[in-house]
Amino acid sequence: MALVAIGDILAILFMEPKGSGLGAISGSATVFHSRKPKDALLDRLAVVLSIAFVVLSLALVVFKF
Repeated sequence: MALVAIGDILAILFMEPKGSGLGAISGSATVFHSRKPKDALLDRLAVVLSIAFVVLSLALVVFKF
């Protein structure tokens, strides 16, 4: 379970920032941009690891390992 949590954290940390930050205030935000293959892979990996973390957490609570 710790490996899943660490993998999820690393997948999220290696993603490129998606928000425009303070650039949205002045109008210099870029909303529409193409996703790089690395970002798509990290996004999918983060979702899968997050789901695995929730399932493992629930299994530990239900079965009291």
